[in-house]
Amino acid sequence: MRLEVDIGNTRIKWRLKEGDDMFERGFLVTGSSLALMEPALDRYLGKVKAIWVASVVDEELERGFAIWAKRVFSIEPLFVKSCASIGVVRNAYISPESLGVDRWLGILAAYHLEKRACIVLSLGTAATVDVVDKSGAHLGGFIAPGLSLMIGSLTAGTRRLSVVPAEMVQLDDGLGVSTFSAICGGCTSMLIGLVNNAIAQLCKCIGNDDFGLVFAGGDAIQLIPYFPSARLMNDLVLDGLVYAMQGLEPLEE
Repeated sequence: MRLEVDIGNTRIKWRLKEGDDMFERGFLVTGSSLALMEPALDRYLGKVKAIWVASVVDEELERGFAIWAKRVFSIEPLFVKSCASIGVVRNAYISPESLGVDRWLGILAAYHLEKRACIVLSLGTAATVDVVDKSGAHLGGFIAPGLSLMIGSLTAGTRRLSVVPAEMVQLDDGLGVSTFSAICGGCTSMLIGLVNNAIAQLCKCIGNDDFGLVFAGGDAIQLIPYFPSARLMNDLVLDGLVYAMQGLEPLEE
């Protein structure tokens, strides 16, 4: 049995699996007490044999997680890192280790899922887009502010713009007739443009429109109506973590 953990900027997602069987899952706010996970895990303490972690946080938080894991499970967690390639999937970055591990694992999982060229969007604290061709070659991607960062920059940088909580923003690409609706429309247009640019770049590279769209992240569900063919995969990073740690090779066509 293994504990799989995705430590993101905003949330820590975890699940407890043995083979393909799911036993427990949950999440907590990044930076909160890891003891909040323990009630759901207590009954499995002697059964957990491995802890696999994908982390984008700083070394201090990672050390804190490692200390907690060793105290609770007597296990040293394994932190996956980005690398040049796994199977047929190849990292486009000149310094492969500098690609965010969440993006790398999302690429692995999306290519394994689609088995063809694909575009991977993660819409959380940041909006990231990665483009993969049909052979598994990562072509590169984009990083942009997520919804909360877009709104935060607007309200922080303008004196008379009312503060709009990110959770109130509903994506709508229509022209705004109030400050609130104009903010919604502006954020929506930027995100749609980000994805459409990636689509244009990929189609230019592969010469056709045979590709998959894979969306992940807490705010991605709001963008699905604008890209109805997209698949929403909430566990994309955790799925990619499994492929990386087990060294599975994404399936070819």
